[in-house]
Amino acid sequence: MRRKQPTSQDVARLAGVSQSTVSYVLTGSRPISAATRARVEDAIEKLGYHPNSGARSLRSRRSGVIGLMIPQARVGRSEAVTFIEAISHEARRHGYDILLVTAQEGAAGIHRVVRTGVCEALILMELDRRDERVAAVLDSGLPVVLIGIPEQLDGICAVDLDFERLGRMVVDRALGEGCARLFLFGGMTARLHRNEVSRFLDGVQAQVEESAAREPGRRLEIVHDAAPIPEVLDRARALTPAGSRTAVFGLGHAPELLFSAAASGALTDPALSLIALTGEELAEVSPLLADVPRIDPRRVEVSEIAVRELVRLLRTPGATPRVQLVEPAWAAPPSADAAPDGAGAPAASAVQPALPAPSGTEVP
Repeated sequence: MRRKQPTSQDVARLAGVSQSTVSYVLTGSRPISAATRARVEDAIEKLGYHPNSGARSLRSRRSGVIGLMIPQARVGRSEAVTFIEAISHEARRHGYDILLVTAQEGAAGIHRVVRTGVCEALILMELDRRDERVAAVLDSGLPVVLIGIPEQLDGICAVDLDFERLGRMVVDRALGEGCARLFLFGGMTARLHRNEVSRFLDGVQAQVEESAAREPGRRLEIVHDAAPIPEVLDRARALTPAGSRTAVFGLGHAPELLFSAAASGALTDPALSLIALTGEELAEVSPLLADVPRIDPRRVEVSEIAVRELVRLLRTPGATPRVQLVEPAWAAPPSADAAPDGAGAPAASAVQPALPAPSGTEVP
């Protein structure tokens, strides 16, 4: 049986350092103490580890190309197009070209891209909580920025919307509208492997608990639903008793849901309160949508920060990885008398610790 080749993760474990530190020792891209370097080199020798030569050679051969890795299945979606266009524009502003890599093969795709020697650095999108590509890109030695916050973040740059904060904002809005329940469509409980979904639901559950502690008699019920978009509003309405209200929100498919709401008259249904997550100006899409509360996911800003972070890693000696969360923002003042919590000037926020997995009702 063929023996498995050691990886930089194995070296890091044996040397008692982070995987990124191993990469820095190999590439010479960061100052490392003599003692740490000696431990890493000793571990490399003991394990017989052979680093990727293509990645190391890129330190002396600049290609001017940044690889943007995004699965093929996501490329045509409007959200992905926004990211791709913003990243390309910001990269050109800094003198770099973007190579779109639509690899579906996970870590194998990373290794293939690195072997070609075309890309000087990488941006990874569409990350799972435990994404095998993270270890692979650290092993490659290439500078990388993630758009998304996976569980493995040791020594790596990452940028994303603060989805936990988003969850808290949605709960606050639902309670502010006098809703007894929050109907979350899009099958989120089946997508907990996605980093943004798990963080959003962490925020939802935390805010529900904190709000209930302040007002024990007023606890927001969370309902999860996986129905097709055309059925969402009817299912939310069916769960709403007379005289009660239900807030409706999803992490995607906002345009489809809003068009369905406009066509069915749900926009004026007092039983439902719609909250949209979209970067589109809804009043420009249709005057009927002008009063729908909208949270801007700030995809352009996230994209621009990701590129600037990668340029910083490429051009600044001794630059260290960091994580930046961009706070979601209410795009327009809602019709309620008081602005909801979280409205106002958005800002980058610090990473918050993960909270327990959320609970809630699953609609069959």
